[in-house]
Amino acid sequence: MKIVDRYIVHQLIGPFIFFLFVFGGILWLNQALRIVDVVIENGQPGMVFVELSFYLLPRVIESVFPVAAFAAALFLTNRLYAESEYAALMAAGQKPVQYARPFFIFGIICFIIVSFMAHFITPTSNNAFQKRQHEIRQEYLSQLIKVGEFITPKKGVTFYFGQMHDDGLLEDVLIRETSVQGKQMIHTAPTGRLVDNKEAPKLILINGSLQQYDEGTRLLNVIQFDSFSYDLSQFSKNIGSRRIGVNDMITLDLPWAISEAKPADLPYAVEAQSRFMKSLFSLFMPLLGAAILFSGNFSRTGFYYRIVFAVIILLGLNTMRGAAESFVLKSPSLSLALYMPIVLSITIIVLLLIITTKGWNTVGLSVLWANRRARV
Repeated sequence: MKIVDRYIVHQLIGPFIFFLFVFGGILWLNQALRIVDVVIENGQPGMVFVELSFYLLPRVIESVFPVAAFAAALFLTNRLYAESEYAALMAAGQKPVQYARPFFIFGIICFIIVSFMAHFITPTSNNAFQKRQHEIRQEYLSQLIKVGEFITPKKGVTFYFGQMHDDGLLEDVLIRETSVQGKQMIHTAPTGRLVDNKEAPKLILINGSLQQYDEGTRLLNVIQFDSFSYDLSQFSKNIGSRRIGVNDMITLDLPWAISEAKPADLPYAVEAQSRFMKSLFSLFMPLLGAAILFSGNFSRTGFYYRIVFAVIILLGLNTMRGAAESFVLKSPSLSLALYMPIVLSITIIVLLLIITTKGWNTVGLSVLWANRRARV
């Protein structure tokens, strides 16, 4: 790698990390709100939120990687123009194609990182994330034991616990049950303990009373007890076993050929090639961002219009990528359409490099018209 290439690649790292944190933080915040709902609804501690957020990071980083690389290329190219470094490179004999080389090298680095993440790290973290969520939803006992709150796990049953000590001792326990016939039964106890044996968890009430009121006879029956075992397995959600989704499997376990895949395996094959396409996106995005800015002449007013144009192209390519996946799922025989955004990206890059080298007149209609008049 030449000194100039090494210099530009090194200068790309800072803006890339900045945009990776900015875009990744925005996307992570959007995803984290869903995690908060899961944690709160299931009565989990704050460390569970941290654990789920950690599993979410690879997916977030992989998603924003090409966008951050594209934004970093735009930022650096604009700065090199503004500080006349690009003009100095051109004056020293640096050709536009040579100037594009470090951005392609940086794209190769991004391609290697995103490939490793998309094919191995992200599916593994997704699997761990879904598995942990499934475990949390099955932990119904943590939803019942909430200090200072009236909890209704199902219709007609209400729990209340006044305090819970570190050793598991519960104080001021109240359980109220109302049957369909209108009969009410209230269990109260100054203390109690939770016995969790996985198969049939029980709540042991100590030195309490059972009060049963019959609205028909208007009689209140009170029974004192030294200990009473209350079955908690009736509140189990019975979620069932978890199915491993397409996003939870590494690429080596997925089929590859879309056109030969069975209908049931088609989403898996599309996902495998989609991951490869994401890696290719990361390869060409830095070069595309730089090529858009240095394709025109220097402007004293800045390159705001080109930056807006670059953002529009990026949004269009991302939209096309999602549309291509949906199209291939409906028409597997046209699986090559999945790579149309990549082909379009390469076409735009080549066209912009030609414009940078030979000028806009090489693709202008005026040149074609002038040549036609000369022939006449």
